Amino acid sequence: MANKKTKTASKKSGNEAKKKTSMSKSHIIISLLASLAFSFSFFIAGPLGFFFSESNRGFFEDNNIYAHMLVPLMVIAAVVFFVILSAILLLATGKMHTVMVSVITWLLVCGYLQSLFFNGWTMGLIGDGNAGAEMPAFGIPNLLLWIVLGVLIIGAPLAKGKLKKVAGIAKMVVIYLLVLVFAMQGAGLLETVLSAPEEKKGSAFLSSENMFDISSNDNVVVFVVDRFDQSYYNELLAYDPDFFADFDGFTSYLDNISLYARTYPAVTSMLTGMENDFSGTRTEYFTKAYTTGTFLDDMSAGGYDVNIYSSNWYVYSDANEMGDISNTVDAGDAAKLNDPMGLLSAMISYSAYNYCPDVLKYAIGVSTRTFTGFASQEVEQSMYVIDDAKVYADFTQQGLSEKSKNNFTFLHLRGCHYPFNVDENCANVGDGNSTSLQQSRGVFKFIKEYIAELKAKGVYEDATIIITGDHASGIYDTKDVPSARITSLLVKEKGQSGTPLKISEAPVCQANFIPTIIKSAGVTPSVDYGKAYSEVAEDEVITRKYLFEKDVEGDLDEIVEYEITGSARNFDNWKIKERHVINNIYK
Repeated sequence: MANKKTKTASKKSGNEAKKKTSMSKSHIIISLLASLAFSFSFFIAGPLGFFFSESNRGFFEDNNIYAHMLVPLMVIAAVVFFVILSAILLLATGKMHTVMVSVITWLLVCGYLQSLFFNGWTMGLIGDGNAGAEMPAFGIPNLLLWIVLGVLIIGAPLAKGKLKKVAGIAKMVVIYLLVLVFAMQGAGLLETVLSAPEEKKGSAFLSSENMFDISSNDNVVVFVVDRFDQSYYNELLAYDPDFFADFDGFTSYLDNISLYARTYPAVTSMLTGMENDFSGTRTEYFTKAYTTGTFLDDMSAGGYDVNIYSSNWYVYSDANEMGDISNTVDAGDAAKLNDPMGLLSAMISYSAYNYCPDVLKYAIGVSTRTFTGFASQEVEQSMYVIDDAKVYADFTQQGLSEKSKNNFTFLHLRGCHYPFNVDENCANVGDGNSTSLQQSRGVFKFIKEYIAELKAKGVYEDATIIITGDHASGIYDTKDVPSARITSLLVKEKGQSGTPLKISEAPVCQANFIPTIIKSAGVTPSVDYGKAYSEVAEDEVITRKYLFEKDVEGDLDEIVEYEITGSARNFDNWKIKERHVINNIYK
């Protein structure tokens, strides 16, 4: 009898051991699966899907970031995170393990649904300020969906009592969801990679070289203060009514219209006089505009060293196409990653931004600037990157250098554009730590000191100086223009100095930009460019054009073409002529 009891106990003990071993294997598998799914989603699928997408690939390559740099970086980060998370989950037991796996599943499921169905309202990266989107009414319901799914996915596996069977089923569902999200994201990433455009070869870029060169004879200097809307001009005057008092020889035009509402294609249009019909891609427009437009060639043929300092993604793709530009550097294919940890941090920020609920996106505030400055081409000169604080710091160290040949400098500054990170001393204080007024004062501190040095060197009177914006503020890019969009404009033509700032209400526009420079600089034009700003009378009745790029749901972006007859400051004079569907503006 005793032997029978002993055998029964031994058999029971063996079954329990087998069960314990079986549970241990299950614990390991679930832990590794949860760690793998989360690491893959956060470090591989999200960032690399963003990188390889057709609309973003060119941006990264223009900033010297290529697949052979980014892919290994994200894979290594994913492996490291996988090992750490696996160790944590393997050590966790009981309810703690169940909760942790459930939380991971909840984040993956909600993040996947968020990226798939709910991110369309942002129309891009909110931090750029050009999406112009306000969180829609479903922002709160979106958060409630996250909460409800959290209660179900995390709470159900912990059910007790009569609902214990539900807990068992819920645990199986959690595992199923992990596998499903992992498989769906993997398939989506594979499709994106296979359909990605070919990697672009290295090309020429605009360097920071010669930025402070001036001529001892004739100079043309254009300061493009990004998004220099008339409201910022008025803000400066409200702060100090005499803010522009020392701009002697200048005329302030209060009724100036830019052709476009965004840096792309506004700056390229300013430099070439060529409109974009949006029938082709961004790079196709650049090629056509720079090879067809004659302005830069005319300036070069007229005896001017031409130096352009602007963004390589929004303004050009290959600087060789721009003509004889003195600060062009042909970099070939050389590129290196200078700050891998910075780039890793940027891509992690994007994953958080991409997968988080609507209400948190503004707090994360990812922008295109988040992904710049981490790589460079292996050449002596560095690419010009729009950074007002750096430009001012370099200016204070170097000052202006004189040469005999006539000089044309076109300098694109961040100016009034969000995010506000430059204070009134033109020092970088970090994104969001400044105001529009402080940043405007900061950029004009640099401009004023630049002008003061022109005066000190005796070349101010013969200089042509234009201070303007590439576009006005778009307000909301998802709606039609709600009010008059006036771009600030200050012009000093050659020979003007020693007279107080003049005010003009002449109905001028971007079409007068090139002829003003050509005529003031005394360059012989190859074509008739039209009237200069000063040749437009205040009482002229002119019909001007404004092309507003409007974000529409999906890829059905529009160009809303406005005609403005009479004063543009009177919004009653703004009439919609036509709507042109162009699909994605950055295609």
